[in-house]
Amino acid sequence: MYNIMRMKKHIGNWKLWLIILALLSGLLLFYLHNMTTRYKVLDSDAFSDFLSEASKAIEEGFESQDELSYFITNWADNKSLEYKVDKGGNIIFDSPAIERKKSVSPTVIVLGLNYKTISDKASLLASAIMLASSDLESGRKTIIFANNEDGSGKGYSALSKKYISDKAKVIYLDQGKESYLSNYSFAMSASEISMPLSKEKASLDTAVKIHISGIRNAEISPENYSNQPNPILALSPLLTRLKSKSAEYRVADISVQSGGNMYPSTLDVCIMLNSYSLDSFTKYIDSQIKIWEKKYLKSNPDFVYSYEIIEADENLPAECYDADSGDLLTRLLYTVNSGVYKFSQSDPIPEDRKEGDIYGVNCITSLEEKGSAIKLRLLSQGYNNMFLERIIIDNQASAELLGCSFVKKESSDAFENNRESLYETLISTYYEVEGSSDAPGLTSGFDSSFTPCSYLAEKNGKADILHLRISKKSASNITNTIMYYIKSKGSTFYL
Repeated sequence: MYNIMRMKKHIGNWKLWLIILALLSGLLLFYLHNMTTRYKVLDSDAFSDFLSEASKAIEEGFESQDELSYFITNWADNKSLEYKVDKGGNIIFDSPAIERKKSVSPTVIVLGLNYKTISDKASLLASAIMLASSDLESGRKTIIFANNEDGSGKGYSALSKKYISDKAKVIYLDQGKESYLSNYSFAMSASEISMPLSKEKASLDTAVKIHISGIRNAEISPENYSNQPNPILALSPLLTRLKSKSAEYRVADISVQSGGNMYPSTLDVCIMLNSYSLDSFTKYIDSQIKIWEKKYLKSNPDFVYSYEIIEADENLPAECYDADSGDLLTRLLYTVNSGVYKFSQSDPIPEDRKEGDIYGVNCITSLEEKGSAIKLRLLSQGYNNMFLERIIIDNQASAELLGCSFVKKESSDAFENNRESLYETLISTYYEVEGSSDAPGLTSGFDSSFTPCSYLAEKNGKADILHLRISKKSASNITNTIMYYIKSKGSTFYL
């Protein structure tokens, strides 16, 4: 009897231990599942679906800024999402904080919309749309699709300061080849050179019409300079060649399609000369075409540089620039330095830069007739205000040397954020969330160009602002990280 009772007791103990083991196993599985899934905030299927939809729309092409904006708002309407469009054309998704997170710092995500440069940014749109449409238990979350048509920055100028509060954590989001975080970018300034223009009745017996087009739209930056043709710069060597050969020539009918604060995309110009100078001149044009095609055709597959000879009197221009105006234009285009500037040994080189690095870029963005003048618009960018001022002084000196007027237009200071809070938090969060996966790395980087971070800092210098560039490969991982960062602010650890 005693043995039977003892056996029953042992059996009871084993049952208890089995129950305890089962409970512990369940808790362990729950914990492991929670640790695995709590980092997965992004709906990957929704991201892929919108990415596919955006890629298709981009491939079909947007004909205007309004079409691109409608694509965003129409998608939001179909999903019954709330948004507003302000006076600057910005599309704003503003989600209030939940009750228990009203004291949490607000998060603001900003990206620029420019229908001319959206062709390779489907992943950026998908990232921003997922952030805008996500239903997170978080502090205030604001996603701003800023109207940046032609790189003009007009949407940023019109944006209400109320979105960029003192405590705001602001991420300017864009897309490029590599992913990185940056808290510094260049200063920028626009200026204009005006030269006097006089015209006369055309008298030369031949004309050559030159046409350049098929140039991809690109915003001005040192990184774009090497593979981005500027058609205005094609005119300078042609006029200089005629002047150096003492050929009589006249300029007529210049037309440049300006891209605002971007590189110009087309040039049409008619150059008149005597027929006996034609053969030599067209051979030179042929050589220039070969040079330009070799340099730019790969990066601009639709690039066209062509010319047409006009000899029939009835087809020749009736009017042209007089000799002095043509000569002044030739010298002005030759004198203005449209290109990049690099640190030299004698420069006060910043600690994070070295000799030979680019410290600025200067670009002629438009050339047009306005009454009795020709206006050259310049856009300049510099590492900081001091280096930018060097470029502006060069432009002013070039103008005044030739008796032309110079006017400095709008400008923005270099962006610099010395706070480490948002910068360090995003990097650590990314590796916490994605560290165990094969996600692309996210590193600190440096912007060798102007970014809209300057515009955002002008709204409120107390806000914690940085630039986050995503790549096509990293877009979904970084989107998930941002969503986790927004959701986890103000939360305590839980199983």
